[in-house]
This record gives sequence, C-alpha cells and structure tokens, in this order.
Amino acid sequence: MNNLQLIVGKLLPNKSNLLNVPASEIVEHICEGIYQEDFYLVRDKEVLSKIPILIRDCVLLIDFDTELNMNGIFGYLENSTGKFIDETIEVLERIGAVRDAKALNKIKKSLSNFGLKTHDLNTNLHNLKEYQINNFIQTHGITDSELLDRIQQEAENLYINNQEENIFNNLIDYIEANKQNLIDELKEYL
Repeated sequence: MNNLQLIVGKLLPNKSNLLNVPASEIVEHICEGIYQEDFYLVRDKEVLSKIPILIRDCVLLIDFDTELNMNGIFGYLENSTGKFIDETIEVLERIGAVRDAKALNKIKKSLSNFGLKTHDLNTNLHNLKEYQINNFIQTHGITDSELLDRIQQEAENLYINNQEENIFNNLIDYIEANKQNLIDELKEYL
C-alpha cells in the first residue's frame, strides 16, 4: 500500500458502505484526522492534487476555516494554507459558497494589484528568525494601509463574519449530492 492509499484510507470513516454514511460524519472524520502526524503529506501540492476531489475539498476548507479562526485573514494569507488560495476559491465555488469565493478572489486580486502573491507572503514568513515577533506589516514590508484596508473590508464578507452563513453546511450538502462520485474515485485508491 503506497502513501496515497494510506492517507485516503485513513481520512475516511472505516465503513464498508460509504453511501449510507452521513456526509457530516465524513467531514467530521476528515477533521479529526488531517492534523495528525501521519497526514502532513496531504498538504503537499502534488499529493493533494492526487487524492479524490471531495476529500481534497474537505481538507482545503477545514484548513481555511482553521486558519481564519486562529489567525484571521492575514494569517491565512501568509501561512502555508494561503498558498492554496486558488484551489480554495474553486472549492468555495463548487460547493455554492459564492459570496465567500468572490470575497477571497477580491482579496487575491488586491494582493496582485500590489504585486503580491500568497506564496511571497509565506516566503517572507519563513525568512523570520525563530521566535521573532512581528506583525503582518513588518513581516511583508507593506507600507500602504489601503491594501490592508481592502483585505479587511473584503474579509468582512466571509462566512466567519456572518452568522447566517456556514460553508460547512454547503460542504455537507455538496458531499451528500456527490457521494457516489467519491465512491467511484475511491476504487483506484483502496
């Protein structure tokens, strides 16, 4: 069994008939597993691109949500999860979280207008000395408050700032509607 098969097999509930497993249980199981040491490889772009799309979508949204909750939009943009901004926008569109996809896309375009990409922000973060304390402005040399204001303004449109929306409801509906596709894709992994 190769690493990919092991990762995919362990990320899903150990059930013989996934079609009867509620989508919420699948998401919960992936949530519980992706931060375990065995799954560090799942964040490698090449590995992530090879796992079934529904699992990949879950991983990207869980990481997005975790980063937003722990470090806010600026933490998301500069940490390793931000390097997957394009893929995350696609997932948000795929699950029907259009408002979030548009907000994140506008944030990406704002960065681009200032000549920045999330990969650059992540590189800047890694160039800090161990235990060095800095803020977003110092770390990235951003002196234009207009960019920061734009990002923060667009971040207000994300689900995390809106009590009425929750991307996980969209994700669960999406998985439920596409569970057979997941089962079909799994045949090549398990």
